[in-house]
Parts: sequence; structure tokens; C-alpha cells
Amino acid sequence: MPDSAVRALYDHLLARLGPQGWWPADTAEEMIIGAVLTQAVAWQNAARAIDRLREAGLLSLAALAEIEPTIIVPLIRPAGYFNVKARKLVAVACHITAGGGVAALAARPMPIARQELLGVFGVGPETADAILCYALGHPAMVADTYARRVLLRVGVLPASAATGYEVARRALGAQLPPDADAAWLGEWHALLVAVGKDWCRPREPRCEDCPAHARCAYAHTAAMGRGR
Repeated sequence: MPDSAVRALYDHLLARLGPQGWWPADTAEEMIIGAVLTQAVAWQNAARAIDRLREAGLLSLAALAEIEPTIIVPLIRPAGYFNVKARKLVAVACHITAGGGVAALAARPMPIARQELLGVFGVGPETADAILCYALGHPAMVADTYARRVLLRVGVLPASAATGYEVARRALGAQLPPDADAAWLGEWHALLVAVGKDWCRPREPRCEDCPAHARCAYAHTAAMGRGR
């Protein structure tokens, strides 16, 4: 799909669903902390853990970098996987603060910042791209499960992109509008998550009600099958 068609789908979803208000954080540091806490759990659970860290005065990378992971375990229990996530939070906080903070990381070229993040315990490709886009202002595409499923079904991604995150990320990057910045990509990702959560489900997708229906190859194929 050419970038003009990608932009048309973006505009259509934005008109139907409205701005999604992502990432729901007051600061870049809060966003980074949230990106770790929301791994493999619903955002509502991560938000509860964030509130507890805020109440304890620990919602900053500087504070987390000076603390033992075991101390924050009880605070982040709502986010699940709390023992390993406590270690991840401290590792991320230590790395970023030692490197000069969020501003210093944001000033690095995106490929270098991404590679640096991927070298930190607890930061995989999806988390790294979310941090790049939403916290550091880099034009990074978050090719998470929701985005891949929706764009595979719509027809933006080829079937070969279903094999993994990096393949999908590169395929998506080749089809984005040339002027897509972090704000555009953040909204694009958020819109795709909304479609993937509420309509484009793994099983029994709600194609007829989906806001992407008119532009979705999967929905058209399914409708043809029902009409036989």
C-alpha cells in the first residue's frame, strides 16, 4: 500500500475515533516507567502501579536508580510479573541517568538511541520503539501485536511480515508518509491499538462494525464468504 493510502487510512480512523491521547503520562520519565510496567498486562494494571510509585515519591528515574528492586516490588504488584519488572525498572533508570538523562538520550540519532535501549535489561524492540516515539520524540513505528494484526488484515503489510516484530517494523517503515513525525506515528499506533482491541480481534473479529471496514481486505473477503 503506498504512503498516500496509509495516510488515507490514518485520516479515516482519526475522523471516526478521534485523538487517542497517547501516551497517558505527564512526563517523559513517567512514560518510560509506564512502558516497562505495561509489558504483557493491560494498561489499567500498569496505571495502578504508576499511581503507587507516585504516592511513594518514586515516579522518577533518578529515584528508581538509587533504590533496591525489592523495595518497589510491593508497589508494582498490580502490573504483574512484579519481581522481574522491578529489576527492569531499576536497570532502565540506572542506564538512562548514567547516560545523562532523558534529554541526552533523546539527542542521540534514533538508530543509536534504539540500539542503546535494546542493550538494557528489560527493553525489547516494542518497548524501545514506544520509548523512542512517545518519550524521546523520534519517528519510531511501534509494530506491536495490535498494529501488525490490523495492518495485515487491512492489506498494508504483506503476509511475510507476520513472521516477527522486526520484519513488520521494517515493512511498515517503508510505507509511511515521508513527513511522518513522532506525533503522527504515536497517534497512528494508538488508533491501530484501539481498532485491534475493540474490533479486529484475533478470533471472531467484529468486521461489520469496525471503523476500518471500508478499507479492509480481510473484511471484504469475509463478507464475500458469507454471501456465498
